[in-house]
Amino acid sequence: MARDEDLAGATTASDSATWFAGYSARFAKTADDTARASVTMADRWARRSLADGEWTVDTVTADIIADWEEMTPLMGRWLDLWLEALQQPIRVSETA
Repeated sequence: MARDEDLAGATTASDSATWFAGYSARFAKTADDTARASVTMADRWARRSLADGEWTVDTVTADIIADWEEMTPLMGRWLDLWLEALQQPIRVSETA
């Protein structure tokens, strides 16, 4: 019976390694996408501040809404990653 427990532990460790590899890839992709979106937004706001154009409520509101729409899915992905990381120890303990 001890041998069966050892094999179950090995399977769990293998599953954990597979999960962690996939999780790391999704984490890196989300971080990269967030960095790109942040740089794009910062560039747009920097260009606007350096331009001699007028800042109106309409144009600023439109840019804020565009930024919000771009960041909302990214925040959802970060939340999904966080929840997945919290649940992983529970899944491992259930299979052990």
